[in-house]
Amino acid sequence: MPFAPNRELMVREGEFDAQIRHLATDYNCLSLPEAVRLLQDRKLPKRSVVVTFDDGYLDNLTLALPILKAYGVPAMLYVTTGFVDHTSNLWWYELEFIIHHKQRLDYYWDGRHRTENTVGNHRKRLCFVRLSRMLKRMTPVNQEQFLEQLRSGFTPLPFSYRDHLLDAKQVGALANDPLITIGAHSHHHPVFSSLNNAQLRRELLSSTKLLEQWVGRPVSHLAYPFGGRKQAGRREFRIARELGFASATTTRMGHLHSFHATQLHALPRIAVGNGDTMTSFRWKLSGLECLMRRPFARILI
Repeated sequence: MPFAPNRELMVREGEFDAQIRHLATDYNCLSLPEAVRLLQDRKLPKRSVVVTFDDGYLDNLTLALPILKAYGVPAMLYVTTGFVDHTSNLWWYELEFIIHHKQRLDYYWDGRHRTENTVGNHRKRLCFVRLSRMLKRMTPVNQEQFLEQLRSGFTPLPFSYRDHLLDAKQVGALANDPLITIGAHSHHHPVFSSLNNAQLRRELLSSTKLLEQWVGRPVSHLAYPFGGRKQAGRREFRIARELGFASATTTRMGHLHSFHATQLHALPRIAVGNGDTMTSFRWKLSGLECLMRRPFARILI
């Protein structure tokens, strides 16, 4: 198996077209603000769906938007402002690049010098998983310091993802399309549970302030970076609510139900990735996968 740990974050253009066509034909496709309003009014129709994207990639504009417009399907774009203004790094892509091009990594961690053997795809995958877990526990400053150790030997590092990210004008252009809603996704894309209360509030407020400058209107919806149970919990839900966000989405697997009207800052989502066929896509939409994998999800907060 080739070393491509971030492949599952992508969907091919033709598959995305087929997926959106299926949604437009068989489902009630709603914007997130509309879905939230209907949830609160206890009027959310059956077979409703909201399409969301995270981070702020250029292909949201160049590839996804034309397909959404062709079928009249609205979407929510959660934008990481630090990726747009190039003050933050997509470390998971840089980590993949470094491991792919090195046969050994040397770094200090917990006061000790450590060496990772990265010869062969199996060792590279294990290394990526191990270092990703470490990086997710770090603050943005510590992430950058740690990556600087791993970059040793690349002068300069022949890696840049800037050409694949939206700029501020493009974020504004997307916001002006009637099908698109722009939401916040932090500034540095940290794991929120790794931050103290003051740091978390700064992340959210600085991100929202920049987005509102770029789009010229209030930004009132949030997606937690990474967004799993260990990355976003009761404290994060409370702070998002206190800061005035109308909703906040996690990456916890699940479908919207009437009880989410009182849990608008802990909304679930269904991930769709590179490995999904139309059969698995329909299976995920049916709710049966969630029921089988998380039978008690409706009571787990």
